[in-house]
Amino acid sequence: MNVWIRALRLALPGLILTGALQGCGSMLAAINANTISDDPGERTFYQRLADETIETKAIVNLHDADEGYDDTHLIVQSYNGYVLIAGQVTTEELRQKANDVVRKIRDVRRIYNELEIAAPSSTMTRASDSWITSKVKTFLITGSDTPGMRVKVVTEDGVVFLLGMVTHDEGDRIAAEAADVSGVQRVVRLFEYID
Repeated sequence: MNVWIRALRLALPGLILTGALQGCGSMLAAINANTISDDPGERTFYQRLADETIETKAIVNLHDADEGYDDTHLIVQSYNGYVLIAGQVTTEELRQKANDVVRKIRDVRRIYNELEIAAPSSTMTRASDSWITSKVKTFLITGSDTPGMRVKVVTEDGVVFLLGMVTHDEGDRIAAEAADVSGVQRVVRLFEYID
């Protein structure tokens, strides 16, 4: 009998919480709440977590797939399953293998392979790229007409890559604003358009 009482004590809080949560939907329906709609440009918690998982798995799996990646500079960024692979590799084989490795990761919807066959970029170049990314991101976040929080900015060797879910008009404005930042050589749009 003592075991049953202990089990009931452990289960009771969960049962109460489940009942309360089930009642929330009924309560909203009963008070004639307005329509609840999704923002097509907003990622869910799961989508953000999936993007972080894609980025981590891609880097680990690339290095595990070939020791040649140990002498490269790799950047992997994901936004809603759209994956950018950038940086420098030493051979065309490594460039192509990156696609094969990343394609096997769950939740990858599209791959943009922007790897260059070259020596890894210098520390000075990477510092400059970080500075450009910071300037572009700050400009987008403080700009009133741009959805800066829905855009990832990645800079590699002066080239700014833009990922995010935007309308065509927003994408045009974001790309134009990014191109106006000093130090930007070129802007590449990798958007998922939502209009």
